Amino acid sequence: MATEGVVVQSPYVDRSDGRFVVVEATGAGLEVFRQRRAESAESLRHLIEELSEREQHAVQVGLPALALALALALALALAIQARPSHCACR
Repeated sequence: MATEGVVVQSPYVDRSDGRFVVVEATGAGLEVFRQRRAESAESLRHLIEELSEREQHAVQVGLPALALALALALALALAIQARPSHCACR
């Protein structure tokens, strides 16, 4: 990706986080991300249009709840990972 110009190596490296190299997205990299995200959204929109009206409504109602559930699961996983190893609550 660096040869494509979408990321560059960051001069900042925090050795305590376990990464040897830290990379950052370039302006071109952010544009690639935005373009791919727009393409994915368009593809999803086309797929949803193929559903019945009832199915489309179910997606419209269910996706926010699913997004919330995934966000909560991620937050819980990060909280568990961040606990000190000497914590007796494991």
